[in-house]
Amino acid sequence: MVQGLAMVAFAVWSIVACTPQDEEFTPNASAILKFEADTVVFDTVFTEVGSVTKRLKVYNSNQNAVRISEIKVAGMGASPFKVFVNGRPGPLLESVEVRGGDSLLLLVKATINPTADNQPFLVRDSIQFLTNGNQQQVILEAYGQNAAFYRKYTAGCAETWTASKAHVIYDSVTVPAGCTLIIEKGAQIHLHKNAKLKVLGTLLVRGEEKERVRFQQVRQEEDYRNAPGQWQGLEFGPTSTGNKMQYTEIKNAVTGILLTAQGNQIPSITLEQTFIKTMLQSGVLSHGGNVNLINSIITNCGEYALAGLGGGQYKIYFSTLANYANDFVRFTPSFVFQEDLGNTRKARYQVEVVNSILWGRQDEELQFGPATLGSTRAIRHSFVKTVAYAAELAGNNNQINVDPKFRDAPKFDFQIIKLSPANKAGTPLAGILLDYEAKERDKTTPDVGALEVID
Repeated sequence: MVQGLAMVAFAVWSIVACTPQDEEFTPNASAILKFEADTVVFDTVFTEVGSVTKRLKVYNSNQNAVRISEIKVAGMGASPFKVFVNGRPGPLLESVEVRGGDSLLLLVKATINPTADNQPFLVRDSIQFLTNGNQQQVILEAYGQNAAFYRKYTAGCAETWTASKAHVIYDSVTVPAGCTLIIEKGAQIHLHKNAKLKVLGTLLVRGEEKERVRFQQVRQEEDYRNAPGQWQGLEFGPTSTGNKMQYTEIKNAVTGILLTAQGNQIPSITLEQTFIKTMLQSGVLSHGGNVNLINSIITNCGEYALAGLGGGQYKIYFSTLANYANDFVRFTPSFVFQEDLGNTRKARYQVEVVNSILWGRQDEELQFGPATLGSTRAIRHSFVKTVAYAAELAGNNNQINVDPKFRDAPKFDFQIIKLSPANKAGTPLAGILLDYEAKERDKTTPDVGALEVID
């Protein structure tokens, strides 16, 4: 009997003695945790819309394992923050074990409830850790933003969106034929994946230089701020005419502007002081529509900066279309105009470019289709990157394949420098007195492109 007990005791001792140190739990109060960050910060989170999930690593730098008695969100069920550990949801998790020298991954998500405040508001809470009697915490912070939400919404016939709240489109907003949607200065429009604004009537965007209207993605975290293809775009149908967008920014969509003509119904749009950037496909894609670009910039598009297919009228004045495509490997010219649109449409195109820069990284950035229907093109006082049309466009005060010398094009800074050959290379155009930034243009020798140099 005694011998049997001795053998059992020896077996137990052997198991304990063979347990690796990093698996032995220490009750020592000095065994504190270390954290990847002391604060988890969420960028603007729209009310009712969950944020992306943030990660927080918790380190046990001790040689022995620790047992965390509690991991909890201080606000518990009333908190806008949710925490997950090894797939287990909070707000309270108990007896979480971490081996010596190992780490633990926490996932944190924020969902903010609406308030009466129209301005961004700060929401705070904390994750609390209780280990061997030690209380530690990591702060949680998020800026909430109330918003107007739209799901398969049809706008009223005289509707106005203001800047008092953000506007979030889940899937689509449609402006019916014969109706007008006005978007006032400073308004912010955010669109979910595949969401679009579809205009069959008229869209009037009335931004100002210091209060631009912005169309962009919903996600505001760093990884999403300059990622293309996060929403579909602005679409203008055959019955849509008289559209005008002033001091507007459009970014991170599939195609920024899409116009689609049908028979004799021709959509039209004027873009003034507008910046279109980081498109998965095209900045402006027109299937037979009419487009006026004035003091505007288009860049970083996966295919076309501007394409007019199936005819249409295109007037490009004092604009910079510099498709550097930082995020893409591009094989198409940036600027394409042709009469054919497959088998669906064939019409003549009319292209006029004055005081503008058509530029990009490729040797050939311009393409005109055959003019069998009497299509016309006229380019003057402009900088153009082309090989095929170099001889044709020589003269008319054009500069062919001459670097316009932007200040920092890879960072989307298309201000020409003072020593740029585009400085004072333009010609005055009636009614266009200001540049993209509302700076006065020289009355006799304005600069080419969207941005005037201030001497």
